[in-house]
Amino acid sequence: MSISNVSETIGSGRVSPGEVELILSQIESLPTLPAVAGRLLEMTGDEGAGTGEIAALVESDQSLSARVLSMARKSDVGARVETVDRAVVLLGAEAVRGIVLGVQVFETFGTTGEPASRFDRVGFWRHSLAVGCAARLMAEKRAGSAARARAARMGWPLARPEEAFVCGLLHDLGKVVFDSCFPKSYDRVIEKVEGRRADIADVEREVFGVDHAIAGHRLALHWKLPKPVAECMWLHHQSPSSTPTRIGFPDHVMLVQAADRLVRQMQLGYSGNYGTDDAATELFEATGLTPQVVDEVMRALPETIESRAEVLGLHQVTSRELLHETLIRTNAELSRLNAALSLSNRSLEQRSRALEAICELNASLGEDYRHESVAGAVVRGLQLLMPAAAAAAVVTSPARHLTIVVWAAPGEARWRVEVLPSTADLKAAGERATRVAAENVFSGPMLDRLTVLLGGQPPQYCRLIRCSGEMTAALVSAERVPDDLDRSIELIGDWAASCFKTAESTFVTRQLTEELAEINRQLIKTQGEAARMRSLAMVGEMAAGAAHELNNPLAVISGRAQLLAGGDHGEAVTRSARIIAEHAQRASDIVNELMEFAKPTPAQPTVWPVADLLNEIRQSALAQGLLSAEQFVLDISDGLPRVHADKSQMRLLFDELIRNAVEAMKDRKDPRLTVNCRADVADERLVIRIEDNGCGMTPDVVERAMDPFFSYRPAGRGRGLGLSRAARYAEINRGRIRLSSRVKEGTAVIVELPVAAAE
Repeated sequence: MSISNVSETIGSGRVSPGEVELILSQIESLPTLPAVAGRLLEMTGDEGAGTGEIAALVESDQSLSARVLSMARKSDVGARVETVDRAVVLLGAEAVRGIVLGVQVFETFGTTGEPASRFDRVGFWRHSLAVGCAARLMAEKRAGSAARARAARMGWPLARPEEAFVCGLLHDLGKVVFDSCFPKSYDRVIEKVEGRRADIADVEREVFGVDHAIAGHRLALHWKLPKPVAECMWLHHQSPSSTPTRIGFPDHVMLVQAADRLVRQMQLGYSGNYGTDDAATELFEATGLTPQVVDEVMRALPETIESRAEVLGLHQVTSRELLHETLIRTNAELSRLNAALSLSNRSLEQRSRALEAICELNASLGEDYRHESVAGAVVRGLQLLMPAAAAAAVVTSPARHLTIVVWAAPGEARWRVEVLPSTADLKAAGERATRVAAENVFSGPMLDRLTVLLGGQPPQYCRLIRCSGEMTAALVSAERVPDDLDRSIELIGDWAASCFKTAESTFVTRQLTEELAEINRQLIKTQGEAARMRSLAMVGEMAAGAAHELNNPLAVISGRAQLLAGGDHGEAVTRSARIIAEHAQRASDIVNELMEFAKPTPAQPTVWPVADLLNEIRQSALAQGLLSAEQFVLDISDGLPRVHADKSQMRLLFDELIRNAVEAMKDRKDPRLTVNCRADVADERLVIRIEDNGCGMTPDVVERAMDPFFSYRPAGRGRGLGLSRAARYAEINRGRIRLSSRVKEGTAVIVELPVAAAE
């Protein structure tokens, strides 16, 4: 990737380490340090170089000569200076080096960048000059003996005033490097810094992958600047605790760090650093600066800047202008802070109202966590924030398969509810509350319906929230909502999301509880049926075994009795033999009945109309004189479907039930038997109800009525297999029998039979 390509993509995403190196290598394309400055740095580093050689080098540049002479005349040496030689002697080689280096660097980068650049170069150079002057004053005014003792103890070179000035003047040069190499990208940096009121170094690292301290250090190495200057350009943003210990000039670095913090506090020039810094006091103490010295530096700094500004070629700057500029910047910052504080206060006030509304809504909601109640509380919350606006809340419930709309007109204390069967109207939402356009949330018909509910006004505000899984809700208003109020509604939206989750969970829990209760009921019923079936199976096995064992003896008894009855043994023996044969036959019939109950003949289901069978049974009962036509009422619905069952077994079933009913009514003067038949369409079963007004049964008798061998009649009046056998016939034909009875009021037997499939 070329440098130009890197320049085009800066700020578009995370910068890779390779791209960072390409960015830094762009520094190699910057102009080299002017020849005079470079030669002067070599000479001042050479102990053999005299003041005459330095003066001759300065005299080779007319502009430099004039500025050195001007500086000498404004110094406190108290002598009239006419020659460069004299100026070099009076100022000292170190001061001359600082003047020349500063002037030449300033002329290299100047005070003008790109015409439309956001980077304030004039303000930047004022800040840099102020830091240089502050560092020089600090080096001069701090307690000399204490500073020297500390430097000697730590093995540090002590920063001299003019060294400190040069270090401070050039400390931020990396910013000009970025502005010169990447003007458009650095414009974005300045824009972000001003918008966020952030630390410029943080934004530079975000955009370039490195900050101006690294870029400045790379430039210092490229220009072969003195090592103290390079280290100050590299580490001026550090605090004493984070500054590397293995550097050559810690005292110089800490002086520039302290001077930079002080100048930023005084709002001199433009640093682009709005971040807070708590290290100033620590730096002052680390560099041997007492509070009194710091005050002296602050008082002397404007005049020092004024004298040095002219030498650098910076626009004429007076101490009065500097103080005025400081006041303007301070007032501007105070105004900004005041505006931000006012905005924050308004936001806090709105949030306070929102929290008060949430507390009120929580209290009104109580334990009523239904979707409708929560949506109504949300609408009430919107009304508290916007009393003059119609508001609505829409929520989908996957568990209920419904969309619930709750709305209220302006000033209405009562909200109304509309429940829709579809959950497809709300589109998917994000994880948190999101402000979106209503047309991006609702389908056309739903949007039209909301317009009607909001008094004919289309929704002007919509906040979409995800509540739980596929459950989504939307808060809607007919009025536009300002940004500060929107943040308050976001709080209500987050609260609503939590409440809707609770509503959904409550509904699911209640639904599961009801399903569990029904399952438990079915389980108990199934357990009873299973127990009855096990009992029937055991009885059947016992009956089958007994029948098998009794049939042979009974056959012998019956055969011998018949032989005796046919012989000539006298009348008494013949009569006794006939009685024995009759009872043997009765015993055999009982055994056969037990066999039929234990192992009934498999059902042979056919399709037939039940009305015909019921009419036959009625006619048979009337013919036998069991009941009269008025006493036996048959009520059959028209258009009954045919049943699918074994007709002969159903005849035995109904005969048994009607015989029981007649027996129960034998003591009634007005017996009445009613048989009605209807179709249960939903269950695809035919229901026949046989109801009598006989003596009825107690609950314990009803409970055991279909148990085999149980009978509530007097001993000898029945074997207790009638209802059991009827229930068995119903069961093997996929039907069932239910009883309902009350003592002295009668009994109702409900028979359910399967309906034949439609052809």
